[in-house]
Amino acid sequence: MPDGELISVTINDGIKKFSELGRHDNSNDDKSKYKKVCAGDIAYNSMRMWQGASGCSPYEGIVSPAYTVLTPNSGINSKCMAYQFKLPATIHTFKINSQGITSDNWNLKFPALSEIEIYVSPYEQEQAKIAAYFANLDHLITLHQHKSYIYEISNFV
Repeated sequence: MPDGELISVTINDGIKKFSELGRHDNSNDDKSKYKKVCAGDIAYNSMRMWQGASGCSPYEGIVSPAYTVLTPNSGINSKCMAYQFKLPATIHTFKINSQGITSDNWNLKFPALSEIEIYVSPYEQEQAKIAAYFANLDHLITLHQHKSYIYEISNFV
């Protein structure tokens, strides 16, 4: 999928537009092997999944062929699943299921990921409520951090 805005999967912030990250674009000019990501897909970095490099995409775009893109089945709320992927116990499961001799080359390819059991509510409405709860919590944390930052800056003025 060579056309589309380049997006990136981060460890702490999930999916971001590459243009928002302020990094140098060293991606290949030939994007013919890049993968399409639709809004609602979960993309992950197979080399960093054990560190939590995954997220539910709010954007449509493309990612490097090094990433894996998951499209949710019917009845699965991808935002809820993305929060599940960030839980410490889940990340630990990803870590022990990654292959490689050292952490520098640990890799969680889709065949191994697809064998991992993750329990979610069978009710998509409940999954949506869980996702909304955690999104609101994330928002409150961001507001609190912003408030602390403003307070810290105001101490220097």
